[in-house]
Amino acid sequence: MKIFLSAFFACFLISGVWGQNFEVVDNNITHKGSIGQQIKAPVKIRNLTDKPIQIVVRRLDKVIGTSQQNYFCWDGECYDPSVDELPLSKRVAPGETSVKFESVLEAGLVAGISSVKYLIYDRDDPAYAVEYEVNYTVNEDRGKNAIFNSEDLRINEVYPNPVREYAVIDYNIHNEEIEAKIMLHNVLGSVVGEYELSYLETKLKINTRELNPGVYFYTLYLDNDGVITKKLIVRK
Repeated sequence: MKIFLSAFFACFLISGVWGQNFEVVDNNITHKGSIGQQIKAPVKIRNLTDKPIQIVVRRLDKVIGTSQQNYFCWDGECYDPSVDELPLSKRVAPGETSVKFESVLEAGLVAGISSVKYLIYDRDDPAYAVEYEVNYTVNEDRGKNAIFNSEDLRINEVYPNPVREYAVIDYNIHNEEIEAKIMLHNVLGSVVGEYELSYLETKLKINTRELNPGVYFYTLYLDNDGVITKKLIVRK
């Protein structure tokens, strides 16, 4: 079925990013971000007519890393990564340049280049269709945002956040005599995970696949004293 639909639209595809009824405003931007971030790429769709048109967007292909997720949103409503097409067509007013469509990449754990290809067409006249590719560059630099830094320990923010499968915390212990650990709590304050920070390691990996979606809090403890608490969001 997918092959049939692709072939069908290929018959009508108009080259470039321009159709008679609308155009995708292409600024040739590569959207950049760092490991663990959400990289949001707005796609501008301009109605070239004096009548409203109903736009449909379908994801054709994606080349992304195994730890990455891609999904899209319209006017702030975001869809599950498994959804390849907008469930309903979306109205673009006469002459309007809509910025409501957004392609989002959860950058994952590895640097590199990713791309997602979309088919955008007029629901009432699929002959007016364009393919549009969104390109992303994920850099190694995670911002190195330390949530705690002392002569004994430096620990950075968790990434990715939100997380789906694994959350990672980078740290460096400078004093092997201290006892450091991370406690993970749910919103009710119940402990759902406890993780020792080893002097011989620099990275903590937290498996979140068994956790329910929602908001959690992770607290750094030094010698059994809580020193800082931050938020972690789990998605499925």
